[in-house]
Amino acid sequence: MRLIKIALDLDGVLADTMRLWLKIWNRRTGQNLTYEELVEWDFWQRLDISESEFMELMNEAWRLWKMMPPTEPDIGEKVAKLKSLGRIDIVTARPRETEPYVLRWLEMHRIPYSEYVWIRSGRMKPKLNYDVFIDDSPLIADGCTLYRKKLLLYDRPWNREVEESRYIRRIRNLNEAYEILRGETLT
Repeated sequence: MRLIKIALDLDGVLADTMRLWLKIWNRRTGQNLTYEELVEWDFWQRLDISESEFMELMNEAWRLWKMMPPTEPDIGEKVAKLKSLGRIDIVTARPRETEPYVLRWLEMHRIPYSEYVWIRSGRMKPKLNYDVFIDDSPLIADGCTLYRKKLLLYDRPWNREVEESRYIRRIRNLNEAYEILRGETLT
């Protein structure tokens, strides 16, 4: 069996950050914006706020790390299954100031990983030395295709316009990722 190097994204794949972001936003503004309405990556532009205002709310959500929901039940067990196929690194462009909260959250959910890798921009991910990316960002799809890297695109409203291809496969959960990757490592 061939061991693979997996880059596992944090926000939107492990931590359901946007659900907590929405709670904060709706409470603060009196709006009732729903998760399914987040149909583009930079949806915050529709809200007439700046990227820095959006990120400040994301950082606030992470300061409430104990309230941050995982994307799936038993997330730690599912990541452990994936880790049995090779090396898993958490690869994120999350602001460094939130790192202490993120690391506590990963520990609280018993998520196993080899290394926590911080990068300046998520768009850099396809250039990194990984065999597969499990991510929700539509911004890395073209790069993964260009560099011939497999992207298991974690299905989210903001990435539904990305089409599947030879290098891009949509998944609904981490068990699907495991089954896909297990099949490839056995061949």
